[in-house]
Amino acid sequence: MLIRLLSLVLLCLCVSAPARAEHYDFYLHNRSNGWVINGFYTYEDGRWSRNWLDRRIRPGSSESMLWNSQSGSCNVPFRVSWVDWGTQDFTMNWCNNNPSNIYMRDQGFTWD
Repeated sequence: MLIRLLSLVLLCLCVSAPARAEHYDFYLHNRSNGWVINGFYTYEDGRWSRNWLDRRIRPGSSESMLWNSQSGSCNVPFRVSWVDWGTQDFTMNWCNNNPSNIYMRDQGFTWD
């Protein structure tokens, strides 16, 4: 009986916990004026990931990004690099925002 009660309590705690997406799949859109994106990296476990991109994203183009993760911090820094410009770091709360699209602009980014 005690084991059943404990199981029920644990189940209720899991159900009432804040919802988290199972993955963060999104599209990265280049909405800059002439800048070509050549890198996208995430910072987790004390290091930057390998480049997620297999190809460059030219202005007006998009790339599907598949982040198959449901663990770790909600606030994950990410880095974008451009051809002939360098890199810029950003941080977003992936759990609260759960973006379907990230739009890289000449200055910063937006999402929906």
